[in-house]
Amino acid sequence: MSSVLQIPGCRALARWPRWLGLGVVCGGLALPAQAVVELAVQLDTSWSSDSNPLRLPAGSDVQTLLGRPDKRDSTMSADLRAAMMAPLGSDGTRLELVATQGKRQYQHETQLDHEVRQLDARLYWQLTPLWRGRVTYGTDERLYQPQNNVQVGRDLMRQQVGSSELALRVTEDLSVPLTLERLSVRHENPQNQFLDRNDHVVQLALRYTSPLGSAVQLGSRRTGVDYPNRGSADAAVLDTHYTDQLHFVDVDWVYSPMTQFGGRLGLLQRHYDSLSDNNFDHRLATLRAIYQPSPLTRIDAEWGRRIYDSSTPSALYFLSSGLRVGLDWRWSELTRVRLQASHDRQQNQIANLPGASPAQADNMVNRLGASVNYTISRGWRLYAEGLRDRFTTVGGGTAIQQNVFRLGLEYTYESVAGTAARAGLGRRP
Repeated sequence: MSSVLQIPGCRALARWPRWLGLGVVCGGLALPAQAVVELAVQLDTSWSSDSNPLRLPAGSDVQTLLGRPDKRDSTMSADLRAAMMAPLGSDGTRLELVATQGKRQYQHETQLDHEVRQLDARLYWQLTPLWRGRVTYGTDERLYQPQNNVQVGRDLMRQQVGSSELALRVTEDLSVPLTLERLSVRHENPQNQFLDRNDHVVQLALRYTSPLGSAVQLGSRRTGVDYPNRGSADAAVLDTHYTDQLHFVDVDWVYSPMTQFGGRLGLLQRHYDSLSDNNFDHRLATLRAIYQPSPLTRIDAEWGRRIYDSSTPSALYFLSSGLRVGLDWRWSELTRVRLQASHDRQQNQIANLPGASPAQADNMVNRLGASVNYTISRGWRLYAEGLRDRFTTVGGGTAIQQNVFRLGLEYTYESVAGTAARAGLGRRP
């Protein structure tokens, strides 16, 4: 392991979470003799060039703001990932652990240097043929990059989520799952701590799964959201608590081995504690399709109408409508090509208050992406990725453009072939 830690940018990886080794030991002690524990370890090193890491608007005085004429920067990255999948005595009971420890080092904007830490632990259990469920816990610490705002210096965002599901199998195809979830988000930068939040979720649904893999789920989801770090000024225009009630239907339809359709239709009702004049009902939807004309080619498309909390202190939320399409082409046995494009229109919603400013103009977000993955030999993969992101305000105003190119080398060890893919280790879009 010492030879791995000498790779530039990997010094932080020496503090690999101790719980991972403990989990392997404890999982092994709980297994029957014939059970197979699947393990995977992945080392990923890359260099990237970013034309605008601080997301400065077009026309900014870069020399004054940064002390240099060019806002471009480059980054060295290193990630060590590990996964374990361990059956625990029955087909329906297993433990899955996935963890990442990484580091990002910038050439010029060194104040953005940071470490990436992720943990995803999942326990699936089956008590009897009628009762099954899962318990999950995850943490994710990374650099915060707002969807609809300028980057405010360095801001590490830490997200923790825990959930549990208990499902009663009425028949082989019909089940009633009850889900409880808690989410916590915290920001390092004081300027963004008005976005810190705690979510408490309760969801009850009825799920039908056909023998051919199609599924339908009807349910209701109630979410209470608190913002613990909002002062009186933010609370006056954004509130500190609201409750969402979402009634939904999810559909996954396997039309044929080559074609699949799916989506979600929902009615979202939001109630604010103090800003009750801003309560609303919105119809939301997500529609998606996957088509595989050959074993080497896959085309997918998704349209969605969703609601996100705004990252600006002047808007309650924004209503997003967008389309994404992707093409996955296995050019050869060793080479895979991926192309993506998306278009998103964000409609900002301002609080309805006496003397409030007029509604903000809509934002447009357009993205183009491409990646090439080449398998050098077993376990070794070379990849190149490019992303072009453009954020503009409708009718003129703010325009932010960002181009990112990344070149990397990845090595994966697996005790059983396919473990990394099944665990979602280092999954890329």
